[in-house]
Amino acid sequence: MTGQEERFFVVLPDHETAAAAAGRLPPGHTRIMTHPSGRPWVVGRTGAEPVVSVEAGTARLVVVGHCSASRSELTALAARTTDPAQLDGPASRWAGSHHLIASVGGRTQIRGSASGLRRVFHGSLDGLAVAGDRADVLAALTGASLDRTVLALRLLGSLPHPLSDRPAWRGVAAVPPGSRLTLSPDGRRHRVDRWWHPPEAVRPLAEAAAPLRRSLEEAVRVRTRDASTLTSDLSGGMDSTTMTVLAAREPVALTAFTVENDDSADDDVYWARLAAARLPGVKHIVFPQRDLPSFFSGLTDLAGPPDEPSTALLSAPRLRALRALAIGHGSRLHLDGLGGDQSLSGHPARYHDLLRSRPLTAARSLYAYRRLAGFPLADAARTLLDGDSYRRWLTAEAAALVRGRARRARDRAFDWGGDLRLPPWATPEARHLVTVALRETVRTAVPLAPARGAHADLLAIQDAGRQVRGFHQLTSTDDILSASPFLDDRVVEACLATRPQDRVTPWEFKPLAKAAMRGITPSEVLERRTKSDGTTIAAEGFAAHRRELAALWDSSRLAALGLADPGPLRALCERPYAPRSHEGAFATALACELWVRSAG
Repeated sequence: MTGQEERFFVVLPDHETAAAAAGRLPPGHTRIMTHPSGRPWVVGRTGAEPVVSVEAGTARLVVVGHCSASRSELTALAARTTDPAQLDGPASRWAGSHHLIASVGGRTQIRGSASGLRRVFHGSLDGLAVAGDRADVLAALTGASLDRTVLALRLLGSLPHPLSDRPAWRGVAAVPPGSRLTLSPDGRRHRVDRWWHPPEAVRPLAEAAAPLRRSLEEAVRVRTRDASTLTSDLSGGMDSTTMTVLAAREPVALTAFTVENDDSADDDVYWARLAAARLPGVKHIVFPQRDLPSFFSGLTDLAGPPDEPSTALLSAPRLRALRALAIGHGSRLHLDGLGGDQSLSGHPARYHDLLRSRPLTAARSLYAYRRLAGFPLADAARTLLDGDSYRRWLTAEAAALVRGRARRARDRAFDWGGDLRLPPWATPEARHLVTVALRETVRTAVPLAPARGAHADLLAIQDAGRQVRGFHQLTSTDDILSASPFLDDRVVEACLATRPQDRVTPWEFKPLAKAAMRGITPSEVLERRTKSDGTTIAAEGFAAHRRELAALWDSSRLAALGLADPGPLRALCERPYAPRSHEGAFATALACELWVRSAG
């Protein structure tokens, strides 16, 4: 591993394992607590993140992260807990984003979050189970090597469930989001089972607004309880404005940042200033985007990568510059609105579900949606009307990938997932690895939910959790934490409990957010319907750094691993930037290349 500020925790079963681990963990690790027997239990480096440890009776609980449960509540819970299953009820009501680690009667249980923002991984060290929240730390601890199959899979334009959940290290396994890991008293066995299930999507908009508002208020309040000086993004969009408005209602010193773009089509600053004018207690700082590193700059010498390949890497220099600015203003925690798009809006595949339960409602919305999106009616109709199971869909997509062409013309917005297509730079070896992995997965693949739209909704939220987790790993240090409350479990649940026709609608932009924040967020901001995309500054950055990017492919690690042909990638670096060719598959390949260089 590289970098000096990785935050992590590791669960270790005994003194001997801890001693063996000491030389393999990143520098600066400290023991957080011991097992009730006196044995080392959790070691790690959590930086600025809150950690609460309590013990009563035969139970010990550790909460890592922001949690609404107080120390006295946790102590009382530990005193009455004789079985780890008794923790499910109380923990399902806590606000915030955190890991819960518990030892009850000799059994150790670890769980993260349903959104995938908080992960749990496990492996084996000298025959004993070890667990932690970073896959690369466990890889270093157990001596695991890179998994070429996972790197090949990451070259796909979209990764289907459950392949999107595989760690990039052999011998390191991931606990699925919403599941927990239980270790036996002797540390030699483990079990993974679910603790979280999505709510029924039955609340009308008018009934869903109040629970969402409460969950957002509690999500922000639990952060402000642990940090008196905060910063936030304020792009003028619905999600970041919501976070800033709610934080401004708390007794904290709050500074909001808005980046001003030269692009005349970008109206973020107008909307951000409109919102800030209604928040007199907030210090609002607007600065030109040219004060930040340009897009595609500083990518060839990145340190401290996330624990999996992620396009978050492409934003690392800019994100770190923003966090340095936040630290300069005394901030210990930075709030953002990431994850709001996925939690608030819902996935279009929900129309597949609605067409079967509320056909007239679905038909009316689809008519308007088609007029806005302009998708081919025949393709969409075939997708909406087919009843393919998840396994049948994945089988057909795998077969199409082997043939090297799309299965059929379809509108992917209403399908189980995106088009499984390898880019032209994928080598025959990469294609073979992907094909074998898909064939193995098809045998046991089950969706995240029985209905197609519900599955797509959960997958989108988990993909957002994975991406934002990469952002947090790149920016959270001993001095400052990043927080994305829209990915808190209670917030996600409040959104998912809303009827699909009220979340996924062509008639209104994020109606759920507007209903929840009406009377709190300035009414003018709630009417915004525009959104900038940053294409212009991305193109400028690419033009300035294309030679550096081309040079990466001259000594490509992916090529050395037999997974990528550098020729087509080098050729793309010689062409002018265009979203269609330089985003998507190219950005994914670039992120994988940078990650292998930094993490390998």
